[in-house]
Amino acid sequence: GLLERPALPPPLAAPTVTYKLFLSGKSGVGKSALVASLAGTPAPPVHHETLGIEATTVYWPAKPRASGRPVIFQLHFWD
Repeated sequence: GLLERPALPPPLAAPTVTYKLFLSGKSGVGKSALVASLAGTPAPPVHHETLGIEATTVYWPAKPRASGRPVIFQLHFWD
């Protein structure tokens, strides 16, 4: 994943599709580690409970098979 929106030249400009993903579940199952992995940041080696909500934004470029046109997914993870 990319933490910042990639800069593309005008001929390659791709639309941005935004999603907000809320992760919930039992404590200690790896929700924060999953988000850290997708964002390309190291997961903390020691478990600590997330207090409140941590928001992480990841930009993910993709080229769907159906359309063949590149799209940039802006994923807002709420953990």
